[in-house]
Amino acid sequence: MAQQRNTPTNTRGGGQQNSRDSRQGGQQYGRGGNQQQRRDPLKKKPDPLKVRDITYLDYRDIRILERFLNDRGKLLPNRITGVSAKAQRKLESAVKHARHLALLPFVAEGMK
Repeated sequence: MAQQRNTPTNTRGGGQQNSRDSRQGGQQYGRGGNQQQRRDPLKKKPDPLKVRDITYLDYRDIRILERFLNDRGKLLPNRITGVSAKAQRKLESAVKHARHLALLPFVAEGMK
């Protein structure tokens, strides 16, 4: 009787890979990648206004309002800041009042 050799069918360096594994650079499926995509969707960010017991957003309080603006002067969305939808609407109107009274800039200094 002749002995049979057990040779792999793929001669390029080992066994066959799953197509999902080869797209991710050889990593196992489900590992690696961006950590923000795997964030628990049920876990909400704490509301920064409720944490500090701020019930009224005053348009004259620029230090609080500047926390919710980016470097270009745009208002950050509530999915990033963690503010509730109701407070986001109040925040938007407070920023608008402050801009009309020239307490906050419409555009950042470098953008002019």
